[in-house]
Amino acid sequence: MEKNIKDAMNDSVIAKAILIYDIDKSKFKSIGGFENFVYEYEKDNIEYILRFVHSTHRVFNLVIAEIEFIDYLYNSGANVSRVVKSSNGNVSEKIDTENEEYFTVTSFVKAKGTFVKIEDINEAFNYKFGKAVGKLHLLTKTFNPKFKRNHWYEEDFIDIGRRNLKKKDLYMIDKAVDLIEKLKKLPMDINSYGLIHTDLHFGNIYYDGDDFTFFDFDDSSYKHFISDIAIIIFYRFGLSGFKDSEKEDKTNVFLKDFCEGYLSINNLDYSWFDHINDFLKLRELILYFVIHAAGEELLESNFGKRYIGFYEDRIKNDVPFFDYKKAINQK
Repeated sequence: MEKNIKDAMNDSVIAKAILIYDIDKSKFKSIGGFENFVYEYEKDNIEYILRFVHSTHRVFNLVIAEIEFIDYLYNSGANVSRVVKSSNGNVSEKIDTENEEYFTVTSFVKAKGTFVKIEDINEAFNYKFGKAVGKLHLLTKTFNPKFKRNHWYEEDFIDIGRRNLKKKDLYMIDKAVDLIEKLKKLPMDINSYGLIHTDLHFGNIYYDGDDFTFFDFDDSSYKHFISDIAIIIFYRFGLSGFKDSEKEDKTNVFLKDFCEGYLSINNLDYSWFDHINDFLKLRELILYFVIHAAGEELLESNFGKRYIGFYEDRIKNDVPFFDYKKAINQK
């Protein structure tokens, strides 16, 4: 989260939101957030989430487009957190701040279950996970929205990099631009490209032992389906400290079961795995930019230092994330 967004949040904004959503302040608490401010509250013995999105991060209509997508998925039987209307009957509310900026506030029913635990993960889990993601991708093929989200390449991560990278890292901007141009040339047909979550790590998923519930579609955009799979791999194995050989072995085990589940719901040609390292490299770059944008506290944290220390040289030297041919048993 960039500094201007942090500075814009104050007690007045929170008080207005509490009033609009008829929330008991004693049952309202912050639960963090990386790009947005996220709160939890309780009403009539039901737990809810209240999210604040600053206008410099997403304008109002982009949030409305996100909500339209979530509503479509929910009404189509996907496991996503249901949107809750305000006391004014609106799916999102705009709360003005200074300098003609504002927060878009939205409430959701809190997902059932908890964050995924290590002991949850096994072959059956990976298969069900693949089925659940496959269902999201299948449903997006028939989604015809009134409000449109951006295509992935319209996001402002290049500008975020330019504003926040240190001088020695500015070469990464050129790498990111070249990579984006390369990926934009890939086919964008209905069987490989559509509106997807784009941030499917375990911090945005709850699991109750049987079903997954997906939430935080703030980064959703029109992008290649293989990108969602790349993101899952990146956050499962890319921040773990595994050596490359171990990472490939673990990815191989995961992909076998995940893809069986995924392909039981949605078709995706295996040739798309030829591009998975490029999508993984794009995530490496974006997260590198975002960590710098968040400021010194994150940069100097254990996570920030570990990430920069590991990925700086890999980005500079174009080191692939893993040997995908080995992982999907191709020769």
